[in-house]
Amino acid sequence: MTTRRVVLIADTGAEDFGSMGMLLGSLSEAGAMTELFTDGTAGLQSAVRGGTDLLIIDLDTPSLGGVEAMLEIGRIASRIPVLLLAAEESRARRMWAVGEGVMGYVTKPFDGKVLVRFIAKALREI
Repeated sequence: MTTRRVVLIADTGAEDFGSMGMLLGSLSEAGAMTELFTDGTAGLQSAVRGGTDLLIIDLDTPSLGGVEAMLEIGRIASRIPVLLLAAEESRARRMWAVGEGVMGYVTKPFDGKVLVRFIAKALREI
């Protein structure tokens, strides 16, 4: 299996690091080279520079709450597969994500094993 580069943008506060830590470990076991960014702008810039096979974004990261960030995510989704994580179900956000071509929208808390299987399948299809 070819190593895939995954960029994960998440605000990993103490309450959230458990699930993100498990996700990082599982991605590593699946052969992905994962970069974690706690700053949304820096993570988006890294993904755009190239070589990113999958971008996973926690929409609850403070630096990604604005309309400009959402527009940038939409532009990126046309070139890089994007998976969005969110703390709450939002029909409006989900509809926006589908319209922008985002590959998935997952609400937290998520089952880490199920999410990793979804990501591994997506990486095989790329």
